[in-house]
Amino acid sequence: MRLSLKALCDKLAVGRTLHPYETQPWAHYDAERGLTCSAEVRGGPGLEDVEAEIQLVRDEDAPPEPPPIRRSQRGDDDDDDGGDGGQGGGGVPPTPPGVPEQVYILRAAPSPADGEWEVKRLFVRAKDYTNAFGEWDEKGCAFFRACVQALLKEEIPDFDRLIEEELQDDDFFGGGRRGRVGRKAPKAQAAQLMGMKKGM
Repeated sequence: MRLSLKALCDKLAVGRTLHPYETQPWAHYDAERGLTCSAEVRGGPGLEDVEAEIQLVRDEDAPPEPPPIRRSQRGDDDDDDGGDGGQGGGGVPPTPPGVPEQVYILRAAPSPADGEWEVKRLFVRAKDYTNAFGEWDEKGCAFFRACVQALLKEEIPDFDRLIEEELQDDDFFGGGRRGRVGRKAPKAQAAQLMGMKKGM
């Protein structure tokens, strides 16, 4: 995926072209669960790169979270052995209270040859998705947009579900997950997401 900085910012739900040192943040606090989820896209000092990040922090006195749900528990893969099969999030246990969990990190940089931007790395729930399968960069941006959409709805994103829906190898699954028509992409575009924020 090679694209302009404006197009990259649109894919990351920013809705405008970032400037050096500029940051676009989103956040939601779930008082009942004692969870804070924050997401941001930031431009480097000289726009030598752009990073998108999602963090999750539990309050010190937050109630314990239920065990992470694996794909086999969801009923998607009857023959799954409970692991991540090299594809899903694998059910990462929660970090200790007060310690930020880096759920997502994406880094993009321009090509020295023509200035077109490319995603260089993608980590989700401590798993490296960089060049893991076709369109990994597009799918990584779609995952981030879906998380932003949840935050704008004042919800903590369901990261395990979004990993299953957005970060899968379509070739591996024959164009769609078993029992599903295909991978669902978030329908809201960057302009719509920004409009939701302004209306809040």
